Amino acid sequence: MKHYLLKAKGILLTPGIRSSGFTLIELITVIVLLSILSTIGTGFVVKTTEAYQRTQNRALIVNTSRQALERMTRQLRIALPYSVRVTNGGNCLEFMPIAAGGNYFDPVPDNENLAAPRNSIPASPVPVPADFGTPIFVTIGAMSAAEIYGTTAVSREGYAGGNITLSAAKRWQRNSFNRRYYLLDNPQAFCVVSNVLRFYQGIDVASANVDVTGASDIIARNVSATVPFTLAAGTENRNTAIIISLDFSSGGETINFTQRVLIRNVP
Repeated sequence: MKHYLLKAKGILLTPGIRSSGFTLIELITVIVLLSILSTIGTGFVVKTTEAYQRTQNRALIVNTSRQALERMTRQLRIALPYSVRVTNGGNCLEFMPIAAGGNYFDPVPDNENLAAPRNSIPASPVPVPADFGTPIFVTIGAMSAAEIYGTTAVSREGYAGGNITLSAAKRWQRNSFNRRYYLLDNPQAFCVVSNVLRFYQGIDVASANVDVTGASDIIARNVSATVPFTLAAGTENRNTAIIISLDFSSGGETINFTQRVLIRNVP
């Protein structure tokens, strides 16, 4: 058997015996296959992660919207129906919450009963629960928001306390069909401002719009809407209907929620 000595490398080769190992083509094939498997596996992990994130975002949107709409619904249902109005170019829903109410005994002076204006209402005083707000105004027979807001509202007067004492002598626009009066707190409002749903209270009753630069509570962020509030005003035999349509967003996901609120009209 012949042996060949490669002195430079110190390797002894024996004719007829091949050294074992991978060829370059085999290595390249393995690398390509591993790359394909790696790409498929990474894509699966990424898609699974994205799906989980979308689910989390949608759950967050649903929870946020549910809390916001439930709060709005609860507060609107104790509003005087005729006090609800849309202001600030459609971005605010303003209303006056009812603090208390009751029935008066005899007709009050109005445009048909031209008796002298009086600074009191012949009615028994009504205890006002603290949770219902502070009575600041009295209203009788209101039929529209224009009769309640403003500096000289024909269906609103200041409340001075006691046995339904008014802050000034008053001749009302009309008597209530059921001889009912309401004690109201200062106006409140829900507004969409810079993609934030805010709640304002203590609003000036004489102002035509809500001062959105004033103090407010944040109800929800990342909120937008083309027409956030739609109002179908009530009548003597029809409830006031409010449609709230808001888009809530989170992590690139956006869901529209529409809520219909009915305010029972008791004239």
